[in-house]
Amino acid sequence: MTQTRRNRGFTLIELMIVVAIIGILAAIAIPNFIRFQARARQSEVNTNLKSLFTGLRTQQRMPPGTIRSTGFAPERGNRYSYHLDDACVGGHEDRSGIDAAGGGTNTCIGADEFKYGVGVYPATFPVVPLAAATWNTKGSGNGMTTASGIFGVQGNWSFLAYGAGDVDNDFTAADPSDMWSISSEDGQLLSVCPAPAGAENIAAGEPFNINNDVNCGP
Repeated sequence: MTQTRRNRGFTLIELMIVVAIIGILAAIAIPNFIRFQARARQSEVNTNLKSLFTGLRTQQRMPPGTIRSTGFAPERGNRYSYHLDDACVGGHEDRSGIDAAGGGTNTCIGADEFKYGVGVYPATFPVVPLAAATWNTKGSGNGMTTASGIFGVQGNWSFLAYGAGDVDNDFTAADPSDMWSISSEDGQLLSVCPAPAGAENIAAGEPFNINNDVNCGP
């Protein structure tokens, strides 16, 4: 007497359990992957702000408020715009073409639209300034507040610069920029988001994350 073996498939309940497990794993893995990408992209702004800080601090005389006055020129492919003026009143270096273009009055360097797309990746991101800042005696004496720029007079001057960009690829108006600051002075700085327990003691030349795009996006 011969026996026949019946092929047994998965039951509906078993399939539902597998799908549920996959969904749980994806819900854990995807946010962590986005945060990993964000940290990698944020290394750009940290490196470039430190370069801008070094260029400004090594000036023997108070430079004009133009962002290229110290030779600061981040490499192409920059996701962040760099500000010595919150609103870029003096103009911004346009990086939408194969050649970067701009005038001697530029107070900002725009993000690289040539690489990421004109109108898709904003040239200059909206600045989210420090929520509050208490500067050391030199900085407060030179009139530093939360606005970016160069302040003071020859022989006694200070600066605050911003880097604004995107790390989560959400360019809607409701999603604020990933914001960083760097300054020539020591200060007690208050970030915007995530909401801090209190002001942080930040040394001159230390990049400070004002608004974290990933944790604070919609």
